[in-house]
Amino acid sequence: MPPASRLAVAYACIGHFLHHVLTGLFLTLAVVLERAWTLPYDAVIALWTWGALLVGLGAPLAGWLADRFGNARMMAAFFLGAGGATVAASQVAGPDGMAAALAALGAFGAIYHPVGMSWVSRAAPVAARGRVMGLLGISGSFGVAGAALLAGGLADVAGWRAALLVPGLVSLGVGLALMLAIRRGQVADARGSRGPVPATAEDQDRAPIGVLVVLAITFCLGSLLYNAFATATPKWISEALSLGGEAGRLGLLVSLVFLAGSVGQILGGFLADRYPLKWLYVLTFLCKLPLLLAAGLVGGPAALAIAAMVVLMLDLGAPVENLLLAQYSSGRRRGLAFGVKFAMGFAAAPLGVNLVAAMWGTGGGFGPFFLVLAALTLTMLVTALFLPGAPRPATVPAAA
Repeated sequence: MPPASRLAVAYACIGHFLHHVLTGLFLTLAVVLERAWTLPYDAVIALWTWGALLVGLGAPLAGWLADRFGNARMMAAFFLGAGGATVAASQVAGPDGMAAALAALGAFGAIYHPVGMSWVSRAAPVAARGRVMGLLGISGSFGVAGAALLAGGLADVAGWRAALLVPGLVSLGVGLALMLAIRRGQVADARGSRGPVPATAEDQDRAPIGVLVVLAITFCLGSLLYNAFATATPKWISEALSLGGEAGRLGLLVSLVFLAGSVGQILGGFLADRYPLKWLYVLTFLCKLPLLLAAGLVGGPAALAIAAMVVLMLDLGAPVENLLLAQYSSGRRRGLAFGVKFAMGFAAAPLGVNLVAAMWGTGGGFGPFFLVLAALTLTMLVTALFLPGAPRPATVPAAA
């Protein structure tokens, strides 16, 4: 891999880690602020409302700006803006200031996913693009797992302000280093270029409508399924292992399930460099189907194994899905395409949470719940079969 590409991938991976750390810190610190500000928990956690909204709503605009002004420059804006907002949050005097700082964090946090994915899809060598996407994905998984550890550890040692200040300063430092690398020409900052061409003229005519509609359906249903499964997993594991009020043990087991499953990011990227993306994508749904059907029937340690395998297949599909979007979106609008994808996923995510609430509200329990998730998976499997027979990734020319 050329040095410029290697450096771009390194900054993108650091960015994915920091994105999830910075946007996840407050979720743990809310428990601390509840006591520090003598406010009810619901009032404290509500301060993240605008920030959470802007992370999703700002993604299409961030992708469009990257197509116009360059991915590396937008990534520098992410590091500097998100880091600066987090530092500002560490200095606020009360809830109003925190809400404003978190809104700024959400606005700058919206930059990462559309820009980072687009940047890597252009910078990584074609033969290694799947592995790089997998590495990018697992960097984000470590960020999700690390946010609570960093927030809790720093808050215990030096207080909640330090838990925000230190990661914010790290992000600012990375942003300044990236700006220097751009100035020295060490990192390519290409704008949108010509996108990859599908395998046949028929595919080329069909891709803007057929392929993108298929992917839009699987994106939305996949986000709904993932968020429903992630929301229900702690309750499912708690009941399956009869943990009762053992919150510490439950939290550790759920974290281990999601960390073990995150290996799927690397595996999915490795396989994507060797096999046709369409059939690999279909295979992820085919493997999830029996796992979800079995999930409602098992208890005890078997539930942990099933949960880890479901997460493995969910994460395995992530780099494949991103490569499919990169392959069939216009190079000139690839950042915008990724922005729209993440905005759709953001819009579908609350439906997954509400699906869990609705199933429990009707007294359905885990059996019917996992049947619904299996039905969603079957729908995605059938939909993915309408993708055209695409060439293997190695046949797609890399963009500058």
